[in-house]
Amino acid sequence: MIFAIPALVILLVAAFAVALPLLRKPAGVRERSSANQSAVYRDQLREIEREKSEGLLSEKEYEAARAEIGRRLLAVADKGDHSPTRSAGRRAGAWGMAAAILALMVGAGFLYPLLGMPGAPDQPLAARMNADEPDLAVLVARVEQHLAENPDDGRGWDVIAPIYLRESRFEAAENAYANAIRVSGATADRLAGQGEAIVAMNAGIVTDEALDIFRQAEALDPNELRALYFMALAAEQSGDRAEAVERFRRLEGALPEGSPWRDMVDRRIAENSGGRPADGVVPNGPDEEAVVAASELSDEARADMIDGMVAGLEQRLKDNPDDIDGWMRLIRSYSVLGNDEKAALALRQAIDYYGKDSEKGARLAAFGDSLQLSGAER
Repeated sequence: MIFAIPALVILLVAAFAVALPLLRKPAGVRERSSANQSAVYRDQLREIEREKSEGLLSEKEYEAARAEIGRRLLAVADKGDHSPTRSAGRRAGAWGMAAAILALMVGAGFLYPLLGMPGAPDQPLAARMNADEPDLAVLVARVEQHLAENPDDGRGWDVIAPIYLRESRFEAAENAYANAIRVSGATADRLAGQGEAIVAMNAGIVTDEALDIFRQAEALDPNELRALYFMALAAEQSGDRAEAVERFRRLEGALPEGSPWRDMVDRRIAENSGGRPADGVVPNGPDEEAVVAASELSDEARADMIDGMVAGLEQRLKDNPDDIDGWMRLIRSYSVLGNDEKAALALRQAIDYYGKDSEKGARLAAFGDSLQLSGAER
């Protein structure tokens, strides 16, 4: 209660300071303003009287000017009307608003000791950092502080990297895995974690950089589950369904009994074996649900939606055509929308850019075959 009493006093002072302007009478200011305007208009009346006497204004011009100035003078006089009824109404409204503000702030002051915790001790960061049982955020802060002072502590990077990954701090996770590899050397687990972070940073697309890292992890441990999964996913995203099935089967064979991954792997094998597109599209373009929803709209609405979804991706590819993942996103979007002509055109443009005989050109051709696009070779 020692804190609550001075806090309540300060609250009352603040409430009074807020309400005080509402209780002041601004009539004097309005009266002075009206008087000044009236004086200006009277001067104008005298001026047109002088101009008429000097013959500068005709009778018709004089009457029109005099009527207009008289109208303005009456309007000013009406604004300056401060009858007792109107003044009383304004005062009542101001008092009502001031009372509401005071009641709100005083009520908050009285309720805080009942509903709040005025006696709760302070919890400074230093005390929480040194607590016997700190929470996860404090533990992370401890490790970060330690690593800032000791950047070559490989164990520290090993500890914090998977925490960053679980907390969706993907850039921090990738950096932590990279530092762990720098200090302690590459292992299948560290490489797989780094690759997973890169995939997450790219919203689920297995980029060439991530694929190279997963290959390194597989070379160190052929049964590294994350490496096997993401390499199979990379084959699926590139349209190589035969390789995707083979890799998912390898993953299935490496899974322990009762693994929660098994149902997902079986579904992926069935989807890639059946020759139809797997669920989801390569990210950073419209996802499968959005594209299917667009295909159900009217032609005009669908065209508008396509412009919104694809325009940015098309422009990026014009500015930077060396983006095979972007080309695949664009091609798949058109294909699912039923616009095979544009999908085939985008496929031809991408293959022409990379070259038909190049590795990426072959990947794109296989991707087009998986979508059963016709006319891609024209």
